[in-house]
Amino acid sequence: MVHLISGISTLVIAAVTAAMIAILSAFNGIETLVDELFSSIDTPWAVVPIEGGWMDAAWTDSLAVLEEVAWAGAVIEQDIVVQYQGEPLVCTMLGVAPGWAGASGVDMMLVDGVDFTEDTAGYPCAWLGWGIRSQLRIPRRPELPTFVTFAAPRRGAKLGRGALAAGGLGSGGLGGLEAALEKKTLPVCGFFSINADFDARYVLAPLATAMELTGRSGATSEVSRIELLPSEEGDAAFRAAVEALLPAEFRLRSRREKNALIHATHSAEKWITFSILAFIVVVAGFNILASLTLLIIEKKRDISTLWALGMTPQGIRQIFSWQGAMINAIGAGLGLVVGISLVLAQARYGFVRFEGAMVPAYPVELRWGDVAMVLALVMAVGVAFSIGMVQYLVRRFELGGSARGKIEGA
Repeated sequence: MVHLISGISTLVIAAVTAAMIAILSAFNGIETLVDELFSSIDTPWAVVPIEGGWMDAAWTDSLAVLEEVAWAGAVIEQDIVVQYQGEPLVCTMLGVAPGWAGASGVDMMLVDGVDFTEDTAGYPCAWLGWGIRSQLRIPRRPELPTFVTFAAPRRGAKLGRGALAAGGLGSGGLGGLEAALEKKTLPVCGFFSINADFDARYVLAPLATAMELTGRSGATSEVSRIELLPSEEGDAAFRAAVEALLPAEFRLRSRREKNALIHATHSAEKWITFSILAFIVVVAGFNILASLTLLIIEKKRDISTLWALGMTPQGIRQIFSWQGAMINAIGAGLGLVVGISLVLAQARYGFVRFEGAMVPAYPVELRWGDVAMVLALVMAVGVAFSIGMVQYLVRRFELGGSARGKIEGA
């Protein structure tokens, strides 16, 4: 019976350890997936104005000359109306500099059309999100060139998104709306797909075209932000070099800082789950107490013999403490092997799959820091329970009188 309960204790510890590895890896996989989906429209770093929403485009050249900066490009982000065959749609235009698609990774999200370049066949192009293409009913591969009209409020005009989408760009009866809009007609050169939200929200256009459309071109060109790609020196050197150059009205923002709320929420969920699992580890530790209790009761005569042979109280305690630690260590080791194997198998073969989702299989990511943390928690709980319980039980055989008196008294 003692061996049976010890085996059950080992399996319980192994199951809890494997579950912690698998669940934390699942959280890591979701975090990485969310980061990729919501950050694919940005480069790793960007310089943004603290107030006002616009900054001088000349800062692009000043930042590009830094050794720590591999690429720098200005970006304009503006709500506009896109119209195709009389159908208007409010969306967000990104006016991007040459090289932006490669720096941000959006070039890998191209579904159809030509590669991202500032112009194609000698004139500027537009790239639409896959959801915008569907809403405007634009053919995926039209026989003839497809043209769309971009319209944005002239500089100084204030129009809400509802007013922009009220009735199209060429319809009558719009009062002063037509005069307040700047319009550009561009051919559609391709479509991209990142996620459902971005696909139904963003269109891409060359930076020069976006500047003209928003009235930000000229001697004092303005942009929404300047996006940066660091060289291989590392983030610390990059941040220090860029921040040393920037004035107080600008700040350097990382991709993770832009999505800080998403990451903070996910991190809170992960650590709350870890706390719940840690409580389950504590509950599982009581199995070790049951095993040690039965073991010590069974070994009363052996304890008396060891005492008579001259073993110290500390030595007797160590025997049973090591027994409890061994049960915990074997269970933790078995659980690590099972948990890591499950995660690696899911990452490679995708046994748990999604139907109709943007990813075919449940994402997982094994992080060795999590593995070390789980192992430390399980071992700490197991060793603490073993030592504490052994101290309590064996003390009955070590207090006052002879060994025989202790045994008889017990």
